[in-house]
Amino acid sequence: MFDRSPQHDDRRDRREPNQSARQAAEALFAPKPQRAEPIVRQAAPASEAARKPRVLTIVAPAPIPREEPAARTHVPSPKEAVIPAAHVARIRAWLSYGMTADQVAETYGVTAAEVERILRIG
Repeated sequence: MFDRSPQHDDRRDRREPNQSARQAAEALFAPKPQRAEPIVRQAAPASEAARKPRVLTIVAPAPIPREEPAARTHVPSPKEAVIPAAHVARIRAWLSYGMTADQVAETYGVTAAEVERILRIG
């Protein structure tokens, strides 16, 4: 019924690639042979032996000179300064985020009373 001749042995054909893969894996993970002779390095020439290490020294950073803010040359008088109506929403936002009326007044060059008056109107 079944022909078991060596020409038609399928198991043998399938086994050959497995054998070669197994041998390759065993060769890959086999321990490497150790060299019997120690490696002796030749002495370096005198110029290389006296080499200085390449290490940079740490230097403290120089202090950064701070410039004083320029003083205002012209501070408008309360009659000159006018807060535009479009800035009312911005001023309310500043006040809600913690800026004081005096700080807003200083920004616009008006009195704090003027800022409060504009907020009551607007």
